[in-house]
Amino acid sequence: MSTDIIQPTPWGQSEIRGPVHLFRERLLLRQLCALMPDSGRVLDAGCGSGSLAMDLQKEGFRIDAIEHSEEFVELVHHKAARYGSESRVQVQQGSVTEMPFGDGVFDGAVCGEVLEHILPEDGGDVAAVAELHRVLKRQAPLVVSVPLNPKLWDDADVWAGHVKRYRREELVALLEGAGFAIHDIRTWGFPLGRIYHRLLFGPWVRRTASMDAEQRNQRSDTKAASNRQLVEAVAGLFRIDELFSRFALGRGIVVSARKV
Repeated sequence: MSTDIIQPTPWGQSEIRGPVHLFRERLLLRQLCALMPDSGRVLDAGCGSGSLAMDLQKEGFRIDAIEHSEEFVELVHHKAARYGSESRVQVQQGSVTEMPFGDGVFDGAVCGEVLEHILPEDGGDVAAVAELHRVLKRQAPLVVSVPLNPKLWDDADVWAGHVKRYRREELVALLEGAGFAIHDIRTWGFPLGRIYHRLLFGPWVRRTASMDAEQRNQRSDTKAASNRQLVEAVAGLFRIDELFSRFALGRGIVVSARKV
């Protein structure tokens, strides 16, 4: 493995694309919608480029999004204006370990692929989960996704700026320790997700490791990522992996819980 030549990509430089991203966000969306009515105030904690926030508002939710990247905050503002969603999607810059919201104000929350990025000196995942518990109403749902299995650590984790990959029991203990009751646990990314990563995404990370953001954006992770119809088709194909979601064999995990 050549992790010595891989550098973390500066967060906020480019919008994440590709079928894995789309599949994972749709899984988060389905899990949250299953636990909530068709309205309410939802927190998107660490919203990134805002793709999930836009889909959440289409479901009838009012979204408050927080994101530490100034570039991504501006991008989400632009998306909300372009889609006429300014009244339903509010975004601000900040940290998920110290959020600018009152206690018990949200009816639900999502935190997709965020906890694995938080450095210990910034409070780590413990501080973030404590904040999520604080801002949620009693019995409000939380849906969290993180990368699974420390043994799968590779160049892509270094490139993405991950601090860790999680064991299933570790994530459960983290949430329960903060005062959440676990509702559902699903792993994703086996077998098709692992094949995709090994044959396509992993090699792309190594090929583009020395490129700047503009060059990398011109060479999307796979040919699928530059073709919307193909992205949709491959993301749909990944749903086959949900047949194996009860087993800890995938590349990621999604946990649904409620504040108690």
